[in-house]
Amino acid sequence: MIPRHVIALLALLLGGCGDDPDNVPEYGQWELVRTLDSVTIDGMVLAPEGVAEFRQFEGTEQHCGEPIYTRAEWQADDVSDRTGGQCELTDYSHDTRGARLVGRCTIEGEGVEYTPTLTGRSTFDATSTRDVVTMEGTLTVPGDSSPHVMKAIAVQEGRRIDDC
Repeated sequence: MIPRHVIALLALLLGGCGDDPDNVPEYGQWELVRTLDSVTIDGMVLAPEGVAEFRQFEGTEQHCGEPIYTRAEWQADDVSDRTGGQCELTDYSHDTRGARLVGRCTIEGEGVEYTPTLTGRSTFDATSTRDVVTMEGTLTVPGDSSPHVMKAIAVQEGRRIDDC
């Protein structure tokens, strides 16, 4: 029922890996932990068995590099790539303590259409990051007499664990 691009977008890393001297998080070995906070449809929280598709994005991974928050064009390309071009950033800003993004999506598949607004907020320092991504918008399902409102929230926390 839920298009695969929705799940892919929830796996969105608000930071990429590289080595940018203007970027606050330090270059090194990073551990990133992604979790699904919640999924609601029409204000009702879906039970764990109702969000099994979303759980596939959860996990822990490690990368040598640094989470990148200084390049808006990288963020825009990442969002577009992860969603097959179905989402685009409309605003991205950052400073030395955090970043924020806003975007729009039209995600279609299996007769379902989801048109959420995408928002993201990140906080970071030299050795830790926290990214919260929210998608909220209209979900149209064939056979239903009226559209629904679906909201999904995902969290990614990162910490620098060592040198590369």
